[in-house]
Amino acid sequence: MKKSYGSNGLYDVIKQDLYTDNEAILLTGSTGFLGGHYLYWKLHTPGKVFVLARGEDEQQAHQRVCDNLAKCAKSYNLPDIPADLLAERLVCVKGDLKKPGLGLQAEQMALLQQSKIAEVWHFAASLSYRWEDKDKIDATNISGTEHLLELCHGLAAGRFIYISTAYTSGKQSGDIKETLHSDREGFTNYYEQSKWSAEKLIHEYTQQRNIACTIVRPSIILGPELTQCSGGTRFGLYGLFQEMYQMRDTLSQVKRNLRLVGNPQAVGNFIPVDQVVLDCLYLKSIDFGDQLVYHSVNSSDLKVSDVIKKCEHYNQLDCIEIVQAREGKVSSFESLFDSKTRFYEGYYDTMKQFNRVLPKHNPMTMEKIENFVRLFADELKSEEQGHIFLRHQVKSWDAETLTVHTLGNPDASPIVIANAYGMPVDFIAPLARRLSEHYFVLTWDTRWVPAVTQTFELEKCNSLTQAKDVIAIMDHFELATAAVVGWSSGAQTCLRVLNEFPARINGGALLNGGVSLKLQPAIPVSQFEESLKSLLPKISANRRMAEFYCQLIYGNLEAKASDEQAIDSVLTSTDPHLLYMTSMPFRNAESLFRYANMMHQMFNEQDDAFTSGISAPVLVLGCEHDEVTHPKLAQALADNLSNSELVMLENAGHFAQYYDHHVANLVADFVSRIKTHSRQALCQQ
Repeated sequence: MKKSYGSNGLYDVIKQDLYTDNEAILLTGSTGFLGGHYLYWKLHTPGKVFVLARGEDEQQAHQRVCDNLAKCAKSYNLPDIPADLLAERLVCVKGDLKKPGLGLQAEQMALLQQSKIAEVWHFAASLSYRWEDKDKIDATNISGTEHLLELCHGLAAGRFIYISTAYTSGKQSGDIKETLHSDREGFTNYYEQSKWSAEKLIHEYTQQRNIACTIVRPSIILGPELTQCSGGTRFGLYGLFQEMYQMRDTLSQVKRNLRLVGNPQAVGNFIPVDQVVLDCLYLKSIDFGDQLVYHSVNSSDLKVSDVIKKCEHYNQLDCIEIVQAREGKVSSFESLFDSKTRFYEGYYDTMKQFNRVLPKHNPMTMEKIENFVRLFADELKSEEQGHIFLRHQVKSWDAETLTVHTLGNPDASPIVIANAYGMPVDFIAPLARRLSEHYFVLTWDTRWVPAVTQTFELEKCNSLTQAKDVIAIMDHFELATAAVVGWSSGAQTCLRVLNEFPARINGGALLNGGVSLKLQPAIPVSQFEESLKSLLPKISANRRMAEFYCQLIYGNLEAKASDEQAIDSVLTSTDPHLLYMTSMPFRNAESLFRYANMMHQMFNEQDDAFTSGISAPVLVLGCEHDEVTHPKLAQALADNLSNSELVMLENAGHFAQYYDHHVANLVADFVSRIKTHSRQALCQQ
């Protein structure tokens, strides 16, 4: 077994021959968090997946599964599973774990038997935890598991895989081994005990009937490491944060600290959901190894008190401490908080170190935890304000599927935002929200990065492809004309669509544009751009070089002085608070290879950056403290355009559109003045 996963992680694993077209599995929990994320990635491999789901009928059950898959795809900034692939690989079976025989009809049983199910993956569980809810929990976690085991035996499936929890160790402390546990130490809550009981039941049942068995125990699951958003869950850390969020007005009035009883040195193990999925698929790739039990945990533990402090900070609170015991009277607020967060109280006292034989994941850090927490706080605020992007799957000009995000009233004047190449939609979400008050805002995920599940096509790696995508999006939403805004490298897309499709575009706005413009005398370039341009030809040469530079970036190899300086410049020239987004193309070798090609091709396009011949009005915005694109480029762009307005912001940098409301106001005012341009262009034709 290898020591650590490669830089491509899940992308590498799903490219392996995990399953054949004739292999089928049965899966429960596909409408839940972890089960849904596992299903999303499993569907990228061959073979049918039969999913058990509740619903009034098969159609409703199927829709619940598909809705959850779309939510999972969104959390990775990746496209939905294509409809033809779903039709080929996904089969929904309406049933209920709590019913004997899962409530399956004879024809459903016949279908499963004919399909020769190779494995049963059991993700479904009741997450209730109160001792008084024992019967309700048992109906799913114990009786439901027994019903599924009986089906597994009846189908002669080769293996039963049970997704448990690392906390079946209950109140044990110290080294937690990858073995079945004793119950002599007791449990923190009934959820833990029910999962322990299910492990015992599964082991005995499968041993008696000679069924291969694997138990996977995740720790506290977060959203995807790739994006550090919640991924759709409201449990674990997110549940604790949400309770604080809902009580924040009350807690802000507390005059003395709330004392949580536990160990101030207690540690928790937090693992992103895509790391758990990677563990599960890796186990399949090694034929599940030779152990019964595997811990799906991160290589780093974090102090629970530090994590709670991060949750407090993003709720504007500072009133919680962990103490060994409460001295004196327990306040009414402490009792209220206890009752609202009962599930978590056992984790204030845990001193566990989970053994792990599987390859190591990227370590969890407090910096990453802060990003997870901050993004969840933003998510809750956006939900409150109704500022949530609607997500659409749109067929482009060459039948490639684009993930398009919209915000605002579809009847309002449209603005299409071209994000920087390879960057997540989160980067332009603040700008989109501000513009959506008066406009219908559309944006999309650029091909290939972040959408690494799409096949990379080097011959299409140019701004014309992106420009044609803009028109395809407009056609899909039946928009005759629109204004286009481009940020950073997205400005090249904006210029290209203005140049190629003048009748469709009212005007454009270039925000901190990074484009292919080359003039004499030469325009100064920033240290960031100089460093990036020195690295791009090397990284884009081939995937082997991309892997090499990916290892250099993460310090796994020694770099030459020139490369080390260039890498440091690229990684440190951006706002550290936004590093989790700016670093997305650098997360693995495949995305780095694609991003390098996209940017290298862009910088080497026409020397005039397609400005010649553009007659539409264009707003050019530059920032005097732009650390990524030299401010003089904005002036040069404005000079090269025949109908431009230049605005230079004195005390702003490359990410002004993210932070500064004034940028949205400038764009909105400009767009309001150019609505008639497309009509004039049409008349001229």
